[in-house]
Amino acid sequence: MMDETPFRELWLKFSEQELLPDVDWLFRHAPPSVKNTFCTIHLQEGYKLIQQGTENQYTYIIIEGEFVVNKLADNGKELALTFCYKGEFLGEMEALCQQKHYCYDVIALTDARVIRIPTDSFLVWLSQDHRLSILLNRQLAKRSLINGEQRLMTAVDSIEKNLLYILTQISSHQIRLPRETLAAILGTSRRHLDKVLFKLKEQGMIRQEGQIILLSN
Repeated sequence: MMDETPFRELWLKFSEQELLPDVDWLFRHAPPSVKNTFCTIHLQEGYKLIQQGTENQYTYIIIEGEFVVNKLADNGKELALTFCYKGEFLGEMEALCQQKHYCYDVIALTDARVIRIPTDSFLVWLSQDHRLSILLNRQLAKRSLINGEQRLMTAVDSIEKNLLYILTQISSHQIRLPRETLAAILGTSRRHLDKVLFKLKEQGMIRQEGQIILLSN
């Protein structure tokens, strides 16, 4: 039997300090003209920070919180592609590829705080600060490598396993999202999700406290 290591543990285990820098480190090297365009925003759990298909206006840096990145498939279902944590960028792929619209949904799995940077300012910063360029390239390479391994392990998993997988990615091991949002992340219907939750509770894999879903010990 093969032990699977959750994405979050892989990322935190193999990330060097410079891959997840403090915000002060990033700011210290940003051009003054770019710093003036930054702002910090606070997000509630379940908030959709980026919506697929909307205009690409901002790039974000996570200060606190955890996020899931989803992709809307051709069949109309959403697929959870990866998870993002403190120090990582959001919306940077669209900025780098000069896409006019976002290619993914990004949803806060916990209460969160991010730095919002206009895309034009982000590109100016990237062109003037080689440290940021190196950092971003290394983050993207490491995320692609680790996430590729995880997707191989979870590509054929059932809705039940994917739900348990998501619970392992959140530090609190609990989900407070509305059922409709969680069903969309899992690529299923609300009705089927209710059946999955009932089954997992019967098996002792999860427990529920009102609308909160918790991973059993």
